[in-house]
Order: sequence, then structure tokens, then C-alpha cells
Amino acid sequence: IQGGKNMFRKMRRSKQELPKDECIRIIESGQTCIMAVQGDDGYPYAVPLNYCCYDGKIYMHGATEGHKLDGIKRNDKVSLCIIDNDEIEPELYTDLFCSVIIFGRARITENLDEKIKALKNMAQKYCSGHLENLDNEIKTFFDRTAIIEITPEHITGKGGMDYLKRKNSQ
Repeated sequence: IQGGKNMFRKMRRSKQELPKDECIRIIESGQTCIMAVQGDDGYPYAVPLNYCCYDGKIYMHGATEGHKLDGIKRNDKVSLCIIDNDEIEPELYTDLFCSVIIFGRARITENLDEKIKALKNMAQKYCSGHLENLDNEIKTFFDRTAIIEITPEHITGKGGMDYLKRKNSQ
């Protein structure tokens, strides 16, 4: 996964910016992302999704119709947010947060081989000890399943100051 084009803003609090290798680690190890698309009547639409990464892209699955697919068809620009840490320290009035934002282009794949590969990679990530019925599961839901492929264009990560201090002291 690559990122970094001049059309994107620089982080205002650059001391809190995570290095690219840490961003990649968070993306690859994360369980859930929040994907935002251009929704109905110009409202943003954000939805939590499971995902997997391979070949420099991010993949998720869902129904073959609905709000998120309509948004992608309307405008292929999306953003993803993955939260790696969110620990409130009430006595310090702070949040020990760490997250990554990905800006990219979405594509709904119709290619059968691409769909199968994405579904198998997702199953490997989330169900690795239970793959014996995977082919039957894919066959059962294949026609009702859409695969969304995200090509990242810009990746940025940020950690709260107290989170970064703790992490650097370990």
C-alpha cells in the first residue's frame, strides 16, 4: 500500500503523525474500518466494514445493492478510518488514541476470479481455523455478494501526544 500525493493536506499537528510503516502495520492488523462515501443528497455516508489487504489494495464485501454501492457509483472517491487504539484516561483528561485515514478510489469488481480471491483472503483473515466449508459458503452467497476494491492514494496516521509518549517510553 502506498500513499502520498501533493493534492492532500499536510497534517496540522505533524509531531503526532505516525510513520508510514506504522500506518501499514495498523492497516494490515486492523479488524474493522469505517468507509465514508458520498451519500444521498450530498450527505456523507459512513459504514463499518471488515476488510482485508493484499497486492497493495484493500478489499471488503457486502450486498450487491445498497447505500454504500450507490455512493461508490456516484463518486469513486472514498475514505477509510481504522482505529488502532482508543483508551480514555479520565484522570488525565485525555484519549490515548491512534488511527489511520486512507483516501482512495473504490471499484466494484465483477471479475469472478477477483471476487473469489478477495473472499478467500477475507476468510483467511477472519476465519483461519474454520476454512473447511469455505468453498460451499462462497458458492452459496457468491451471486449476492459484491466485492469493493480500494486503491489507496494517500495514507496518514495520527497518535495522541500521551499515546505517543507512552509508546516511545516502552
